[in-house]
Amino acid sequence: MVTNSKGGTTTDFDGVYSISVSAGDKVQFSCIGYTSQTITITNQTVLNVTLAEAQNQLDQVVVIGYGTQKKKNITGSVSKVTNKDLDQIPVSRVDDALQGQVSGVNIQQTNPAAGAAPTIKVRGQGSISFNANPLIVLDGIAVGNDGDFLGSIDMNTVESVEVLKDASSSSIYGSRGANGVIMITTKKGKEGPTKFNYNTYTGYKFVPRTTILSTPDKWAQYVSSSNNGVLTDEMKMVQALGTYTNWEKEIYDGGYITDHNLSVSGGTKNTKFRASLGYTNDEGVQLTDNYKKMNASVNLDSKADKLEFGIMLNPSITQQRSLANSNLNAIRQQPWLPIRLDEHSIQFVNTYQFPNVKVGDYAEERFFVNYDLATGKPRADKLGTSIGVTGDGNPYASLVEADYETRQTKLIGNTYFKFNFTDHFNFKQTIGGDYRNIVNDNRTGVLATKNYAGDASTSYNSTTVNHVAGESIFSYNNDFGRHSIAAVAGFTFEHWNSEFVNLRGSGYVNDYIETIPSANVGVGGGSMSKTEEKLVSYLTRVNYSFDDRYLLSVSFRSDGSSKFGPNKKFGYFPAASLGWRVSNEQFLKESNFVKDLKLRVSYGQTGSNSGIGEYAHLGLVNPISTSLTGVSNGYNVSNISNPDLGWEKLVEFNPGLDASIFGGILNISLDYYIRTSKDLLLDLPVPGVTGFNSALVNKGKVENRGFELELRSTILKNENFSWNASALFTHNKNTLLDFAGSNGLISVIESKRPAEWIALEGHPISSFYGYVVSKEIQPQYIKNPLYPINSQSQSVYVKDLNGDGKIDGDDRTILGNPYPDLVWSFSNNLKYKNIDFSFMFQGSHGAKVRNIDSQYIKNEFGNNAGTVSSFPDTGLVRERIYTNLDIQDASYIALRNINLGYSFSKDNLKNFGISRLRLYTAAQNLLYIMAKNYEGYNPEGILPATGAGSLPSSPITYGYQKGAAPIYKTVSIGLNVEF
Repeated sequence: MVTNSKGGTTTDFDGVYSISVSAGDKVQFSCIGYTSQTITITNQTVLNVTLAEAQNQLDQVVVIGYGTQKKKNITGSVSKVTNKDLDQIPVSRVDDALQGQVSGVNIQQTNPAAGAAPTIKVRGQGSISFNANPLIVLDGIAVGNDGDFLGSIDMNTVESVEVLKDASSSSIYGSRGANGVIMITTKKGKEGPTKFNYNTYTGYKFVPRTTILSTPDKWAQYVSSSNNGVLTDEMKMVQALGTYTNWEKEIYDGGYITDHNLSVSGGTKNTKFRASLGYTNDEGVQLTDNYKKMNASVNLDSKADKLEFGIMLNPSITQQRSLANSNLNAIRQQPWLPIRLDEHSIQFVNTYQFPNVKVGDYAEERFFVNYDLATGKPRADKLGTSIGVTGDGNPYASLVEADYETRQTKLIGNTYFKFNFTDHFNFKQTIGGDYRNIVNDNRTGVLATKNYAGDASTSYNSTTVNHVAGESIFSYNNDFGRHSIAAVAGFTFEHWNSEFVNLRGSGYVNDYIETIPSANVGVGGGSMSKTEEKLVSYLTRVNYSFDDRYLLSVSFRSDGSSKFGPNKKFGYFPAASLGWRVSNEQFLKESNFVKDLKLRVSYGQTGSNSGIGEYAHLGLVNPISTSLTGVSNGYNVSNISNPDLGWEKLVEFNPGLDASIFGGILNISLDYYIRTSKDLLLDLPVPGVTGFNSALVNKGKVENRGFELELRSTILKNENFSWNASALFTHNKNTLLDFAGSNGLISVIESKRPAEWIALEGHPISSFYGYVVSKEIQPQYIKNPLYPINSQSQSVYVKDLNGDGKIDGDDRTILGNPYPDLVWSFSNNLKYKNIDFSFMFQGSHGAKVRNIDSQYIKNEFGNNAGTVSSFPDTGLVRERIYTNLDIQDASYIALRNINLGYSFSKDNLKNFGISRLRLYTAAQNLLYIMAKNYEGYNPEGILPATGAGSLPSSPITYGYQKGAAPIYKTVSIGLNVEF
């Protein structure tokens, strides 16, 4: 720009430009993210300028709802991550790469199986009954809060990620922004000649061997030292069998991950384009799991005079094969059990009880019973030695003889037309949406279980969702002297059509034909349903700035949802925020220490309709049959209608500050927030006279409060060397304020392992509940204290907490909760000439997990672990699962990412037609330190709070670990090339 005039231009892709100037003119060169330069013209005809990267991150432009804004003028809580090297982290999902990148966003590897989605929480769990996932917005299209959307995006196509955290910034999305908003902006074409980019990496994933599982040799040593040097009959039989299977090695067999992405971009001043193709193959680290993804993206933007046009398409196909069953069967299995029977091991099988077992069959513990050590043969009676302790089938067979596969086809896209009435006023019409088809094709083979053909089955589930969204938005931006206004107003409409089909077949006698019609029983069952949902919204927002010092933002959105009753169909979501740029006041304007300082405060309300059915407010009916005909010839009311069913509401207060000090070297962002969720959608018990057990109502209140601190710094920067560092800290406290008459509700997940949770007002939504252990039971009172391998007593002595001299339910107490007190990360990026090096440590502290895996690893249940009949203190003990012994510290410290790269000199590449070439090696979780009392493979591993198979998990029973996939390490090499 020629200063003090309106004359200006932009460079092309290679930086070439031309501009008319006169001697004495001052020309300012500027670019977002770089420090501007102003040069006075003398007699130059060619002027080359190199801009330095800006150290003050408050100069960044960030994407907000329905627009953009400079970070220095934002009055809400918004964090931005620019994709400089996230696409070089060897993970198959965008959300995995974002871990530790943003404060206030807890991304937890609850299920690190190949392609599985992590759990994402922005500022804690706000809902009691349903999930609290953030809204995902891709290039302006609000696609939803399903984590699978993040799995379909290629990190190579991502330009930046913005997270709207407080209610003021997310309220522009109304009901959909209640749990925060993750906004993803994909890369666009740039003016200049066509450029090709190819990025690839390949790596190996593995689980380090542990000492969690024992070996027959170690247990023989323990038995001998604990039994006066004498081996028990069980150990003698184990030694005679002489087999050993390392179940960790067999189940966690490791695998390769490979990623390829080819893109092309370019364009003219008026039309720019970018297209890419990507492929990912992640073999995972568990036996049989695998994830493949093929995706493409197209971005086109064009303008002519006052009209602009653009289109974005993002199709993807994913195929995920997961473990058919939990790996619990493997970690509970005795290490002496072979995978298959051979000529030697079959001699120990009781062929009287199992006459059809032969060499080559899968081995099962139940086969090895009633063996006569004296004769070396099995007995027909039940008087011999038995070493089998479980009736389960072979754990290896349960995985390889079954196939659980999920296939997804997605298309996300939008197109827009923008008409610029003036330089300051425009109208933008966007039409977009997404299409999803999800198929779960699950097969349990004849040999997969101990019941063989009796459990053989196939199920086929298909879900198809069509989502169409339209947005009509007017925008106005203008400066009037010291006044600046940016305003938007508009209307949005969204429509979902969903179809669900479920088919089942059972009774297969072999695995030759796996289709449902070939089932011996035919179709074992089938169901189908269709649903429809609509959402209409009216929105407006005004951002005002006076003298670049005093900032104001007000917004309002009204959402109408077809999910709610006629009396509460619309929800109203206002928000306001204020900012004061103190650094622009006269007393700080010339400060060399404080380059930028902004104080801000926001208050807003959002809402949620997530988790309930499309017709929950209506009185629904189901077909019923009579006992006479067995034919459906009537209908029965299935729920209580509620015309007053309405929105969950979330109100948030958020003061904060943004600062740049030491001349812009250190950038600070600090937030404190109080977020209150009220009028929660709860399924509460109702009197039996109504004919129902529960009804969906708006009651209850939950609070999340905490702080977030982001420190980002350019520690050193010169011509040859640069060093950037960041440190992020997040603290959140979750509190149940009102449980609508259900205070103190005790819940369990599964009846066989009936551990308890309590929802108690004044404490977190999910709290572990039970007894406190005082001591172990003496070995002489355990039925068999020396077998099975790794076994512990089923029960332990517990404390009499209320001092009444007896142990009863009143001695239970809260044993902890699954929410961390502090989550942090520390990142460094260093560059010396052509060498770059980066790493990030990330940690979580204070969270607990109810680790049911310990029950399996240590065989803490069953006849052998019980007490003898002469045990004198039966009333003073309780099963371990009811105690604090399975409540374990889930804290960890991880070296999440490390990357070392080398970029070849451009001068050396010119002759090959290559403009950029970089080689690098990277690793993930190379160091992972778990808490001392944690016994397992993944302290982050938790069953999802929205249900897991047949387990009725929910936010009030969160923190249950059962067979979680292990945390893995990855080592990879990669290549970035541009030509």
